[in-house]
Amino acid sequence: MNRLLLALRAFWKTLTDPEFASRVEPLFSRAPTGPDLRVLAVLQRDGRLIDFLQEDIDAYTDPQIGAAVRDIHRGCRKSLHDYLTIEPIIDAAEEQRVTVPSDFDPATIRLVGNVNGAPPFHGVLKHHGWRVKSVQLPVLPAARDDSSILSPAEVELP
Repeated sequence: MNRLLLALRAFWKTLTDPEFASRVEPLFSRAPTGPDLRVLAVLQRDGRLIDFLQEDIDAYTDPQIGAAVRDIHRGCRKSLHDYLTIEPIIDAAEEQRVTVPSDFDPATIRLVGNVNGAPPFHGVLKHHGWRVKSVQLPVLPAARDDSSILSPAEVELP
């Protein structure tokens, strides 16, 4: 009986509250069959990042690599700015002295060097880290229930 009451309440709220309805709607969509790789797919689409990383670059000269990287960097950077809001975990300049509080989260701050004793720790910031503040990823065309497709093959016809 409790589920019937819940279903009726959910029905009414879905009918009368558009924001609630928008949160319920994905529950009835088919879930992707694999991991959400849209960020990687967008970086490939806009910057050809995977193509670059899969290429053996040993045969190329530094100027050739530099010229290629400029375009890849431009496309990937644009994608990050268009679809993700990224912020530093520690808002301080690298090589600046910082204090790691006693309640720090080891998933957000990695201690390196001579780690002894108990927090708070005092050290030098080597990298400020990154966290995603918000995501607005585009909906990419799905390939028949296969979310592992990062970039479709391209065939030019005569």
